[in-house]
Amino acid sequence: MAIKSKGKTKQRSVARGPRHEPVPVPVPFFRRKWVQLVSMFIVGVLALSAVLWAWHGFQGYRADDRAAQELSSRQKALGQWKAVLEAQVTAVGQLQGNVPPIVASDVSSAVDDLAKGTPPRASAASLTSSADELGNVAKAIEQFDLAGTISGQGFDATGSTALTSSKTELEQAFTLYEQAARLAVLAMAADGKTASDLTASAKSLLDSANQLLEAGWIKYSSTLGENGLAPGGTASGLGGGQPGGAGG
Repeated sequence: MAIKSKGKTKQRSVARGPRHEPVPVPVPFFRRKWVQLVSMFIVGVLALSAVLWAWHGFQGYRADDRAAQELSSRQKALGQWKAVLEAQVTAVGQLQGNVPPIVASDVSSAVDDLAKGTPPRASAASLTSSADELGNVAKAIEQFDLAGTISGQGFDATGSTALTSSKTELEQAFTLYEQAARLAVLAMAADGKTASDLTASAKSLLDSANQLLEAGWIKYSSTLGENGLAPGGTASGLGGGQPGGAGG
């Protein structure tokens, strides 16, 4: 028989479970690198937008301020020309706002009467006086330094050209009114064909004067309107509405 060993039974070692590696703690969302980079980018974009918005606003303010100053300068220059021109026109006629003024109505009436072969209602002395006044208006307009007044005051080429052209046309208009008045006086003292020819010449001068007055006044009033100003007078309540011959 086999003899059983009386020694202690050798215990078997129990296998250990797998060793667990340390589990890292998750990084908070807002501490993650990519989140921080994206946040910095967004903040940078917003900051840049705010700076650009503020810059454009400041530039817009400066542009508005500059435009207001230029408008004020133009209005001041136009005010000087307006004061001289309208005072002269008022001395020999009626202002009608944007509509060309009524001037030399006595001259027009006299020429019309001569053309009809009827004695003019105006006397030779009164027509001579009107001619002198019309000539003085033309001279005052010619002597005003409009180019120097508007130079460097913010007028663009179009505005400057319109004003200087208007001044020339108005000066020529009043010069022609003066000449027409003097021809009417001569026609009153003449007879036959001479009187007829002088009357026809006076009529032609009046027509040209009316056209020049209208063209010059339209440019003048338009330039005033573009700069927040308006000619004196009003067209309402005045008869005819035509320059140089409306009314009696």
